[in-house]
Amino acid sequence: MNKAYQNMREFWLDAKNFETRKGVLEIGPDKIVAAGVEMALADGEITKHLLIVTNSLGDSSLYFENNSKSGLGGMIGGHDNPPLQDAAAHMLAYASKLTAHMEKIPATQAVPVPSGPGQVILLAVSKEFLFYKEFAEKDLRNPEHVCYPWFAYSQQVVGLFKTQSAQDTPPAQA
Repeated sequence: MNKAYQNMREFWLDAKNFETRKGVLEIGPDKIVAAGVEMALADGEITKHLLIVTNSLGDSSLYFENNSKSGLGGMIGGHDNPPLQDAAAHMLAYASKLTAHMEKIPATQAVPVPSGPGQVILLAVSKEFLFYKEFAEKDLRNPEHVCYPWFAYSQQVVGLFKTQSAQDTPPAQA
């Protein structure tokens, strides 16, 4: 994992980064303030990572390792995009309901990254604890899986970011 991606991942996994912001809500019995989905993807012989995250303020981000000079690509959004806010809020709501199905560690510890391509880590952040669980992506795509809604909403967030990016990009000149 490259350093730029790691820095953004660590930012989102630390609830202290949201404390000074007005309007942070603690959701559910475990007081979740942020939730995400991290995926491992093969890029030739190299494994790269993609992180989709949201917090209770309505902020969402998508980060991915790439071959740019910084090694990091991504998008941020939420405030001016009601469909994105809605999908992210649903993702966060499901995360707050599903923490009982996850590993629970102190917030001072590190959440592992997905073990390899095709693997996904679902993660939730509270002030005191981090919750995570690794699954095979193919399992999370099954509508019968208990965590399917969480994963499905994360994929909606990705699609909405792609739509937002396409609208922000001026058309090519003929």
